[in-house]
Amino acid sequence: MFNNKPLAALVALACSPLALAANTATLDEVVVTATRTATPVAKVLSDITVLGREEIAQSGSLTISELLSREAGVEFYSNGGEGKSSSLMLRGASAKQTVVLIDGMRVVSATAGTTSLENLNLDAIERIEILRGPASSLYGADAIGGVVQIFTKRGSGAPALSANVGVGAEGKRVIGAGLSGQADRTAFNLAFNHNRTDGISARSNRLSSYNPDRDGYENTTYTASVQHELAVGHSLNLTAFQSESRSEYDQSSTKQDESKSRLAGQSLELKNRLGERWHSSLRYNYSTDKSLNYTNGNFSNASSYFETRQNEWQWQNDLDLAAAGQLALGLVNTEQHVLSSTAFSQTRRRVNAAFAGYQGEFGAHRLQGSVRHDDNSQFGGHTTGQVGYGFVPAAGWLLRAAYGTAFKAPTFNDLYWPLSFGYQGNPNLKPEEARNRELSVQWRQQAHSIKLTAFDNRIDNLIVTKPDFSTVDNIDKARIIGQTLEASTVLGSVNLAANITSQRARDEKTGNTLQYRSKLHGGITASLALDRSTLSAELRAAGKRPANAANSEYLRGYGIVNLGADYQLDKQWTLNARLSNVGDKRYQTVKDYNQPGRGWFVGVRYAQ
Repeated sequence: MFNNKPLAALVALACSPLALAANTATLDEVVVTATRTATPVAKVLSDITVLGREEIAQSGSLTISELLSREAGVEFYSNGGEGKSSSLMLRGASAKQTVVLIDGMRVVSATAGTTSLENLNLDAIERIEILRGPASSLYGADAIGGVVQIFTKRGSGAPALSANVGVGAEGKRVIGAGLSGQADRTAFNLAFNHNRTDGISARSNRLSSYNPDRDGYENTTYTASVQHELAVGHSLNLTAFQSESRSEYDQSSTKQDESKSRLAGQSLELKNRLGERWHSSLRYNYSTDKSLNYTNGNFSNASSYFETRQNEWQWQNDLDLAAAGQLALGLVNTEQHVLSSTAFSQTRRRVNAAFAGYQGEFGAHRLQGSVRHDDNSQFGGHTTGQVGYGFVPAAGWLLRAAYGTAFKAPTFNDLYWPLSFGYQGNPNLKPEEARNRELSVQWRQQAHSIKLTAFDNRIDNLIVTKPDFSTVDNIDKARIIGQTLEASTVLGSVNLAANITSQRARDEKTGNTLQYRSKLHGGITASLALDRSTLSAELRAAGKRPANAANSEYLRGYGIVNLGADYQLDKQWTLNARLSNVGDKRYQTVKDYNQPGRGWFVGVRYAQ
């Protein structure tokens, strides 16, 4: 049975008077994901969280799943340890219903419908913005649960070197280096990061196909960016990244299986100030998601191959309407091409889209809205919208209400999978459609804030496998009702933060809880700043979750504690250490797939 005491502690902290605290975003911090334009976070009428580089480094997290799972409304599940297939859920929406952007680029498998977050190196990341709630009216298909935008590092200031190296449990070793800065009118960043671990045995020994070998993982990531000011108000920006990974997994009980993957993206953007109140940007993105699987010890010929190539053009114009507000207008053209060892009947699709966004502030009243029309070559047109209203009754307070619609496009696997063992795709599928309502109250003052958000998301035309396993169809509905409570505080040298999410994610047809959704999950983090060191601790906890759609089996709830410490040797060198899963808790996030036990990591960082 799951012990609710850790989550009860979260509630107690979040509701205590001392917990009127600072969110990860400060009042004057600017975000772009919530509106597609640079907007002070205090004026955004959306549920958003910002994680900056300093917070990422001090978190002690070694993977992006560890980092994001600390945040409200976020759940992760993975098929084993580090580098194994992972899925992100926002507010109970599935990974396929969540958009992930890397420097504004959509990097996604058009066959699986997800982004391989497990292959993104945390050391390469400068900042993360988490937007919860429907966002198809800004970003198009799949943004039912929200959007996670990841920003890689950028150059500024005098050119400087950085480096890091570390070792840890399960044969983990990391190394990285970078050069960034600005020379005259050109800012730049060049970096590489390498991570390798011997891993754990991914699968449980309960299975007849159990293989006791360690399932290792290796990743090398390269990032580069250049921003050149052509003239005052005009710039040309180039961004590129590539992540190459090799991950071992268990399919055979006696032989080795592994997957190789590559995520890559390149972006070229021209920004122009065409007037005092008119800013325009023209952008081209190219991204690839490639994976090959090798099974039964045969590393000469891949047993499967999937690759998505995506070309995208974006043209956006931001208009300042003075006292009337701000307006954003844009056009998007996206083309996806699938290459695979599987014989899909269709391998290309095209989406043309137009969108508009608005923000206005009138005394104590605020308005935010957006609308977008997507014309998809597979299923035709789809229009989504969102409107938000905010009221500021007193300094530091914000009451807001929002309503929005979103949709998820069927994947190539859903539509065009060829007949195999009695199953095939369904080319007549319609998009999943969602309608979300939410209310929120929040208070901020200097280093203090608290936020309570309630949401109700109804999803129609849910794509599920038919009972006879012959195909998939739009035969289901889901409803996700929930609340998130976030708070943190600064007490002298101690920083405290807590969040808790309560949700009911149900299949409307059967009444069952959706697979792998817990009704209650949350976390507490604390850090103590001393003279030259910072000590940190965190608790993450989740309730029991159904392991299948029928709810006939459940995974037990769990709570794990992580400890960390940073010690500044001098102005340039910092020693960091982490002890993870201190209690050596044995738990699973996917049935019959193990999670790491107690672990450790020691590293050193250098920054000029």
